[in-house]
Amino acid sequence: MATVSRKKTSAGHRRISARGTVRFQIQTPEGDTQLLRALAETLRGEPKRARILRATLKNALIDADVKTVFDVFGSELPDEAFADVFDQPRAQGWRETPF
Repeated sequence: MATVSRKKTSAGHRRISARGTVRFQIQTPEGDTQLLRALAETLRGEPKRARILRATLKNALIDADVKTVFDVFGSELPDEAFADVFDQPRAQGWRETPF
């Protein structure tokens, strides 16, 4: 038989799930705690501001213009941006290929 506290927890979880809400935990530097709480509160409870916030975050965090490595290396960056990238020695020797 389930205890009272387990029954309450299960009932609460079902209510949250029925609303389409999920619960998750994150680890963050102490200075970002209030920011992330405000972010979560806005996304959870203010539909108009949440839409604006989601759009802003998507634009800031997800660069839709860069899809492949070719897009990065085919960019308008000057050659100096890639100067030391390809001249680094291999960590181990070359491997033999069966071909």
